[in-house]
Amino acid sequence: MDRLVELGQLMDWYGAFLTERQRSLVRQYAYEDCSLGEIAEREGISRQAVRDAIMTAESELRDMEAKLNLIDTNEKLLRLIDLLGGTELNEAQQDLLRQIRELVSEE
Repeated sequence: MDRLVELGQLMDWYGAFLTERQRSLVRQYAYEDCSLGEIAEREGISRQAVRDAIMTAESELRDMEAKLNLIDTNEKLLRLIDLLGGTELNEAQQDLLRQIRELVSEE
């Protein structure tokens, strides 16, 4: 998976645990596709400071996923739901599968 896509996914799941400053820098980098230099200019800090802050935030996000494993578990659940969706289910089972899919897809 592309690093920026992965960073965006980590932000979607765990971004609330970062400081507002970290979230802002990572959002600019991952979502707005800004260069380190562009972010540094916007924020009035050095390019190195931006890089260090983003690397620290990314490390924290990766540590959270390593400990909590929420993204991986969600992906496994979605694959299982897809497999079950391809089988013959009665109406009640189909309804339950639909509800599970909605819950898992909410993130």
